[in-house]
Amino acid sequence: MSNRDDVKIVHFLPGRVRLKVAAIKGNPGLAERLRAAFAQVPGVHDIEYNTLTGSVLIRYDSARLREQDAATRLRTALQEYLPGLDADEILVWLHGRA
Repeated sequence: MSNRDDVKIVHFLPGRVRLKVAAIKGNPGLAERLRAAFAQVPGVHDIEYNTLTGSVLIRYDSARLREQDAATRLRTALQEYLPGLDADEILVWLHGRA
């Protein structure tokens, strides 16, 4: 879907991360598929996106993301929909700052 330059972490607070995803600009179908994929991850509470700005806000429970099933699902969603981000690096980063 994108390369590393097309996906950026804009803001992070434990339990909340905002991304800029260039590929969803003007593409509500892709944005909705991304939202649906991340909604399947245990511990992800809410996903909001804006296809005008390419902004994606994900609210999550960091403790739940540490569970094996949740981490596996999150890794799969990241690799499929946000390949510009290193899934393993993101998981370590989210867990380390939780």
